[in-house]
Amino acid sequence: MNSFKVIWLCIACTVFISSCSSPQQESTSSGGWRSVYKNDEDGSPIRGDKDELIRAIRNGYDVRVGWGWEHTIGDSLVRLEHMAEPLFTIVIQEKHVSVVIDAHPLLKNYFDIDQQSFREGGAIWQTVLTTQGTFNAQVYDRSSGELLKDWPQTHQMTWFVDYPNTAQYETNIPLYEKR
Repeated sequence: MNSFKVIWLCIACTVFISSCSSPQQESTSSGGWRSVYKNDEDGSPIRGDKDELIRAIRNGYDVRVGWGWEHTIGDSLVRLEHMAEPLFTIVIQEKHVSVVIDAHPLLKNYFDIDQQSFREGGAIWQTVLTTQGTFNAQVYDRSSGELLKDWPQTHQMTWFVDYPNTAQYETNIPLYEKR
């Protein structure tokens, strides 16, 4: 075999071997917060990859979920966007994600910038959000713990992951497996 063929054979082998990396060792493009998955209010995917979200959770990366709405109130178009870090995260049946958002005091008004202060009366709000688009909000009396309002809804949600600069998927092994 002449040296020209040997060089091309070495180049072809190098390209082939480098393209065979394991998905468990897939490196993310860069560190920081990235939108990895977005579902509509019925839980259908809009963009991204729910499996990537689940892999990131299994690797212990921080997750945030964002949602918003747009409504006409009176003669004004009101747009709100919310972002929260979960208190508790669940991967269900290896294909769904559910998060619990920490309770917080209700605000006087969520869409008037001049009324961004805590509402009198001591009510708190907490919710469970899922990649199925479900959003179960509940409002409680802070002092008595009494449930004041059970408010199930659906929302479009965007799921974010905070990747370290050197992020690599170390594992995609379900957390219940013993290996």
